[in-house]
Amino acid sequence: MTGQHDGAVNEPTFIQAEPVVVAEAVRGVLVAVVAAGWLVIPDSTIALIVSGVGLIGSIVSTIFARRRVTPVATGRDQ
Repeated sequence: MTGQHDGAVNEPTFIQAEPVVVAEAVRGVLVAVVAAGWLVIPDSTIALIVSGVGLIGSIVSTIFARRRVTPVATGRDQ
């Protein structure tokens, strides 16, 4: 029938985020937390620990993102 839809048009669609985009977002949050830590925390030892946790989190998110990305052949690879 013309003019009628099955209802699927108005339903929300969920798009999976790219792993690299998620990793960059996590990295951005970690940088903000580390920067805030250096500004707010008076003890430099604790601020250094927060920085270390941020660095480890950044490395882990990068490894996670790279595992989920499939390499694509380019002109140089062929």
